[in-house]
Amino acid sequence: MYIFFSDILLTAFVKLECKTEYHGVYGQQLILGCIVKPVVVDVTIITVTWKRMRAAAKADDNLLEYHKEKMDLTPGFKFAEPSWNKKNMNVSLLLTNTKMADKGEYECMVTTDVGIATATISLSVTAKYKTPTMSSIPETNIKENTDVTLFCNSTGGHQTGLIWWFDQFGSNWTRSAELVAKETDDGLFRLSSRLTVLKATSSSTNYTCKVLNVNGAKEGMASFVIKFVSRDLGTTKFIKSPKPVVTNFRVLGLQAVLQLLFFSLAWNFPRQRMHLMPNELFLAMESKVAHSCSQ
Repeated sequence: MYIFFSDILLTAFVKLECKTEYHGVYGQQLILGCIVKPVVVDVTIITVTWKRMRAAAKADDNLLEYHKEKMDLTPGFKFAEPSWNKKNMNVSLLLTNTKMADKGEYECMVTTDVGIATATISLSVTAKYKTPTMSSIPETNIKENTDVTLFCNSTGGHQTGLIWWFDQFGSNWTRSAELVAKETDDGLFRLSSRLTVLKATSSSTNYTCKVLNVNGAKEGMASFVIKFVSRDLGTTKFIKSPKPVVTNFRVLGLQAVLQLLFFSLAWNFPRQRMHLMPNELFLAMESKVAHSCSQ
C-alpha cells in the first residue's frame, strides 16, 4: 500500500502535456512538443529522458538525457529550447533532420523535485519523390522509324509509387512501360521506368512522365524531346535580286537638278556666253552622274 500511495504522490503535483501524434517530413526539422505542468510554483527539473520505444529496450535507445546539470545527446536530437535549463518547463525534443528511421513510438520522462511525469508520442514520417530525370537510347541523331527507349527515374518517396507516361497528344502509354521500384538504404524508394517507342517518327517527339505517390497524387513531372537527325534540305539556290528602284529615282533627281542649273544659267547670262556650258557638256555630265549612281 505504501508504494501505491507513493506513486500517487509522485504524480499528483506534476503533469506532462504532449501531443500524442506527430507527422514528420523527411529531411526537415520536427519538434515533439512536451510541456511540464506542475501544480505548485518554483519547480526544479532533475532529470529529462527522451527515448525511442522498441521491442527490446536498450540504454542506447536514449536520444536525450539530462540529469543534474549533465547532458547526453544523440546527434540529430536536442532540446527545442536553445538555452534550456532546469527551470524551463518546455522539454520538447527537436529532430534536426528527420529520417525514415525516426518513425515509431517515443517516451518522455521528467523527474522534478515535486514528482515524476511520463508521456508517449507516436511519430510517422513521409517523403516526397523528387522531380524525375529523363533520357533515351539512342540519345541524338535518331533516324526515322527507329525504335527508341525512353527512361524516367525518380527517388525520395517513402512508399512505392507509380510512373505514368503520356505523349504530346495526351495519350496514356503507361501500359506499354516497365516499372521497377527499389528500397534504398535510407528507407526511401527509387522508381525506374522505361518505355520503348516502336518505329518512332518526328511527327511525335514529345513525351512526359509523371510520378505519383501511393495515393495517386502527383509529386513530380518531366518532359523529354526525342532528338531526331536534322533533315537534308538540299542545295539552296541564290537568285540575284534586281537593283533597288530607289536608284532610278536618284538618277532622275540628279538629272532634274542639272536641268534646273542649266536653265538658270541660260536665263541670267547672255546667250553669247552660253558657250561655257554647251548642250554637249550637259549631256556628258548627265551621263557620268547616272553611271556613277547606277553602281
